This record gives sequence, structure tokens and C-alpha cells, in this order.
Amino acid sequence: MENDIVVTGMGVCCHMGDDLGAILGKLRSGTSVPFQVYPTAVELDARCTIVGQYPGDLSDRALGVEKAAGRFLGRASRLALRASSAALAQSGGDTRELGVTFGSGTGDVDTHREISSRLEQSRSMRKISPTVVPKIMASTVSANLVNALQTKGPSCTVSAACAGGAWNIALGAMLIQHGSCERVLVGGVEALDPHFHAGFDTMRAYNSSDNERPETASRPYSADRAGFIFSEGAGALVLERRHYAQARGAEILGVVRGFGMSSDGEGEMVSPAADGAFRAMTSALRSASLSPEQIDYINTHGTSTPVGDIGEVEAIRRIMQGRPVPYSSTKGYTGHTVSGAGAIEAVFTLAMLRGGWIAPCVHITELDAKLVDYPPVMQPTAANLRVAMSNSFGFGGTNVSVVFSRS
Repeated sequence: MENDIVVTGMGVCCHMGDDLGAILGKLRSGTSVPFQVYPTAVELDARCTIVGQYPGDLSDRALGVEKAAGRFLGRASRLALRASSAALAQSGGDTRELGVTFGSGTGDVDTHREISSRLEQSRSMRKISPTVVPKIMASTVSANLVNALQTKGPSCTVSAACAGGAWNIALGAMLIQHGSCERVLVGGVEALDPHFHAGFDTMRAYNSSDNERPETASRPYSADRAGFIFSEGAGALVLERRHYAQARGAEILGVVRGFGMSSDGEGEMVSPAADGAFRAMTSALRSASLSPEQIDYINTHGTSTPVGDIGEVEAIRRIMQGRPVPYSSTKGYTGHTVSGAGAIEAVFTLAMLRGGWIAPCVHITELDAKLVDYPPVMQPTAANLRVAMSNSFGFGGTNVSVVFSRS
């Protein structure tokens, strides 16, 4: 047990804010926060005009960074730093040898747009700021965290679409298991930008039917669900060996028992395959040396899309051989934070394990007929949870399942 990978710090920021205790209180009671109108989407005639946007202050002063460092921080890096600072404050300890593996789906899109605009207007590359490369590179988030936090351990970014946050958790655990470092800051983040919005909007992945009902627009497993709502956000966790955490007196918030990854390897780029989800969950159970019967709860990927929601539950049924297992999606509260989702939902899953409760699915007016005999949790529920799984599945067929235990 002394070599267990444990969690000692957690932080979240999303459209529900950054007070983790308050966010968890809403999840526990089944209370969501309405999404907001996105003026750019309205201006550019998008089908879906609502999003989730972090409402807090991300200025240099609020984040505690000097102006010189702030020049390199795009919005995603700022969101990541906000969540990471909370996780590190809870974890405590010296961060100088901390490893960092933290990713997003893109570099800073606003900077790409700025470069394009300046080049078009000036017709000169000499008019571009020398600070742009650290913003537009794919590893901008982990690089900025290393510099802002002044850490010296290994660092990198894993970008794996909607599974990115979970992939970074798995990679952080591997770094510790390999002996590369004793502690790692892991997580995922996504920031709001018009390119993301336009892409998802034109492929009709968003819910464009509920612009006038932002309070119930994200409703996984509801018969009338019509797509997901994009929301920016970041989730951060501090991982370390149990003996290292115990030696410094850190509170252990949970254990990373195992993880499994797979690729669909078939079908369409943006259409999930139930077999891919099955393979990832099976691999995670094998990694954790657990049987399906030992899983007490599953935080599903469930984004509120007609095909994806059902495919994942079909994979769960197959693994459980029809045995009922409590499951729910917390994206009814957060919306879909893309690369941030796996990390944010890992935090939520660990909180449920520790607290003995399950966040119910919200906004289900009528359950999808295919789930009537295998329903999700739909009411606030107390539960003695020992082991739970958190699923993340992304475009391109990249799948990650992470298994956590209470202690």
C-alpha cells in the first residue's frame, strides 16, 4: 500500500465558480446553475447561443503572477493556474520537484486570431509580438504552469480531445510509478473561443433547441436531449506516493487504483463505438485488479448526445453482465468542458467516494426509453461508496477510464 498513487489536492473552476465546497453542495442536492448567453455566438448567427463561462477574475493580480509572466498566459493557462493553485494549497508541501502533466485541446486560439489579424492589417511579420509562441504552442498550459509555479520536475501536455483530462491523470500516475518524480500536478482545461464554438455548432453537436432555456439545456439520458453545451473549465489534482504523502502528514483524499485506455479503431471520427468504451473499462478493471462487481459507482462521460449516451451505457451493461450499477453524468451541471472534463469529473468522483453520496442526473423530463430497465441515478442519493470509475471518451475514438477508491 505504501506505493499506492494517492490524491492529496483537488481544484476546479468552471461556470459554477471555483469554490469546490459550494460546487459539490450543488451536485449533492441536484442543483444546477444556468448557462449564459454567448454574445459572439449571437453575433455570428450560431444555432446554439449559450455556453458555460467561468465568472471569476483571471487577471495577473488575481492569479498572483507578475506582469512579465502574465504576458505568456492565455485564457486556458489562466483557468488551469486557478484550479491548480487551489489543488496545491490543499495538498501543501514543497512544489519545487513537482511534475506537471496538464493539457488542453488547442493552444491559445485568441492569440492565433490576433496574429492573423495583425498580419492581414500590417502585411509584416515584424509587427507580431515576441511573446506569441509560448501561447500558441500545444504545450502552452503545462509550460505556463511550470513557470508560474516554479517547478523543476518533468512536464508535458497530453492532448486527447475530450479524454485529455483523464489521459493526463493516467500519465501522471505512470510518471510516479516509473520513479520519475514523487508528486505530479495533473489535469485538463478548455477555454471558450469562437473556433471551438463554430466547429461544434456546424456539426450540430450542440443543443440548439434550448437557447431560451439555459437552465435545463444539458440533460444527459433525457428522452428529449438534443446535444451538449460547451463550457470552459479546468480540473486539477495532485498525485503522489502514499508513503510520501504520509511522511509529510498530507491528507489522503483517495487512491488511483488503475486506469485503462483504448482507441475505437473503427467507425467514424466523431461517432463513438461502444466496443471502445468496453475495452477501456475492461482494461481499467484489469489494471486495478478488480472485478466488475467491486465497482460501486460510475461517473459516465454522458454528454447529452443521442448516440454517445446510449453507447456508453450499453458498454456498462456488457461489463456488468446486466447487473445494475449506480451511474450518473455530471455534465448536466457543468456542460461539456472537453479536455477539462476528465479531470473535473475525477474530482467529483473522489468527492462522492469520500462523502458517501451520488450526484444525480438533472433535467431529465422523461428517461430515454432504452434506459428504462437500466436507469441512471436521478435523485440525490446517499451511498456507501468504496470504489468508483470515471469515464472519458473523445473524438477520434480515444477512450480513458480511471478507477478510484476511497482509501
